[in-house]
Amino acid sequence: MKGQDRRTNGVITPAMNRRSVLYVAGGLAAAGAGGLSIASTASAAPSDSVKLKPLDTVIPDSVEKLSLDTQRAQSLRDVKNLQYSFAEFGQYGLWEDMADLFAADAEYHDGDKVVTGRKNVKRHLLTAFGSGRAGLAVGELRNQMFYAPVVTLSVDGLSATGRWTELTMTGRLHHEANWSGGVQVNDYVKEEGTWRISRMRRHPQFSGSYETGFFTPGPETPTIPFHFSPGLAGRPVPEMSSDVDKSADPLSLARIEQQVRRMNDESEVRNLQHVYGYYQDRKMWDDVVDLFTDDGVLEIVGTGVYRDGASIRRCLERDGSAGLQRGQVNDQIQLHTMVEVDPDGRRARARGLQLGMLSPRLGKAYWMVSTFLTQYVKQDGTWRISQMQVYPKMKADYYRGWHRSSVVDSAPTGAAAPDRPSPQSNSPQTHAVIPAFFANPATGKPVTYPDHYRVVGDHRRPKTGTAPSATGSGSEQDRLAAARRQLEVAKAYDAIENVSSAFGYYLDDFRWDELVAVMADDGTRPQGKGFYVGREHVYRAMSEAHIAPWSPSNPMDGIRVHLRLQPVIDIAADGGQARIRSRMFLYYANSEKAGAWNSGMYPNDTAVLEDGVWKMRVAGVIDETYFNSSSYENGWAKPTTQQPGTGDGASRNGSPISFPPDIPWSYYDDFRRKDWDTIKWPDIKPMWFAYRNPVSGRLPEHYCPDILKA
Repeated sequence: MKGQDRRTNGVITPAMNRRSVLYVAGGLAAAGAGGLSIASTASAAPSDSVKLKPLDTVIPDSVEKLSLDTQRAQSLRDVKNLQYSFAEFGQYGLWEDMADLFAADAEYHDGDKVVTGRKNVKRHLLTAFGSGRAGLAVGELRNQMFYAPVVTLSVDGLSATGRWTELTMTGRLHHEANWSGGVQVNDYVKEEGTWRISRMRRHPQFSGSYETGFFTPGPETPTIPFHFSPGLAGRPVPEMSSDVDKSADPLSLARIEQQVRRMNDESEVRNLQHVYGYYQDRKMWDDVVDLFTDDGVLEIVGTGVYRDGASIRRCLERDGSAGLQRGQVNDQIQLHTMVEVDPDGRRARARGLQLGMLSPRLGKAYWMVSTFLTQYVKQDGTWRISQMQVYPKMKADYYRGWHRSSVVDSAPTGAAAPDRPSPQSNSPQTHAVIPAFFANPATGKPVTYPDHYRVVGDHRRPKTGTAPSATGSGSEQDRLAAARRQLEVAKAYDAIENVSSAFGYYLDDFRWDELVAVMADDGTRPQGKGFYVGREHVYRAMSEAHIAPWSPSNPMDGIRVHLRLQPVIDIAADGGQARIRSRMFLYYANSEKAGAWNSGMYPNDTAVLEDGVWKMRVAGVIDETYFNSSSYENGWAKPTTQQPGTGDGASRNGSPISFPPDIPWSYYDDFRRKDWDTIKWPDIKPMWFAYRNPVSGRLPEHYCPDILKA
């Protein structure tokens, strides 16, 4: 039955609505030969259920209108970079630069405490988190991580709002270690042409020491209102109104073409960095090496420098041969990925955070926090990694904590020895050094480093090349139409990340009305004994399988966070369909039971453009769970017979679903579902990929470009 849509097994069933049948006729066309693309492959015709004007027939608009829309689309990315910069500056105690991200009259809300004005925000950061001094001491940790953004722009384009999930690790070696986290709903404002934070609102939901784990503060956990609707999440840049801000000078057509191309280059580079993390997870060493140029460089700071593919392979094999073995975890979560592309579009850089959850064998586990500085080059139209530097900030034994453990990896000898040493003095884990930052996104100026710190890294070099004077060909109308098509692709990347995150938020709060509203007409969601197709069936299945949404009469009794991280978003050439791979990072806690961890993958989700709004089409397919922890104390390296969610989730289940699924799991007994029930952590399940290696085209061992056409 391979190649047939599993929703019907080749037969139209009465349970399926018209939209479902239309999907079967259309389907999602895989990009190219299954590799990644940002609308760079041969055009794939949208299905009949995609109610949009084909991008090939978009009516060309004026240079002024396209200029405004391009700058509005860029605003979403500027806002995300503000938020990520706030976290990254805080990791090294750059309080002055953190404060510069705020508007002059900004408000900073931390629970019940409110600080007003940029100067007062700076004072608060310096005293509350910095003990009155710039920078953090060696061995001190302030690792604030922001996940799952949903960012929306106002109609006039002068303000924006973003929702984020926060998880923070703080402490100091030989002193203390703590957890905290919750949700932030922040406002942003365009002030004199530059985006800044106008109101940061932190809603704490849990906290605790490392020894005890984290807990919610009471038996009832407040729900955090949503600033967005399902439609707004999927169309975060609204149509321009008559009062849209037109104060900025319009871009020339050549500048529009350059900026749109740069935005799509950013998306491709971000995808590449995230793919690198997924290959690291599974110890897919051949695929990792493929991502580098032939003369690529990988430096693990304090450990060694490895040049060219053969040497990089030696570096990777420090952690063992290819492939995970029983009881091994090698999760390398890529976060806060900020990208800069050179004006000529040939080189790029990224800076971000790598969170390691590691287990070389059962009974042994580590946390690891690192900064990555990566350089890329475009060769024959494909982005590749030319140099990556990984700066360890913390590595600690899970069962001791980062206040009682500091594991410093030494340079290997023998076959794994580096081509040249990397000085330990350049490692922020052991010395007062800071990996170089990009310019402050609010001021445009170099960041201010503390006097007692040394700056390391290659990101301080100037950008290379100049932008071409013109990039398009043909008449002005042809160039406008082409630029519009590519702009819609760039906007799609951010809209799809929005709806992916929104889906997780709605799932967490049991908001079934909103959850099905963020899905396509023929949206498909697994639950119980199989897949349910169409909003009506998905709604009924979710409502019957779970309790009612949280409300004053049905208060939330804890947190169970389905974070969808590290997206790899593959947009088809028609600009109306996409595939999404994201990581499931799940943790849960209540007032009596400390939080614990699960890790899985959503490798086969898809999205579609309906009536100008991006929606999830295949949503929330948890194909494989990497690992689970039965308790905070055991972590992931000491598994028990208890499976993820038992105990904590049992009281939240509703009744069994009263009607059969549209696609029973039995259809997958000979393929995707094989071994799902028999292989459980600490044994290693196969991990599926919907794309080939984006550089080499290498076919993954477990390849499935469309879960419904297996």
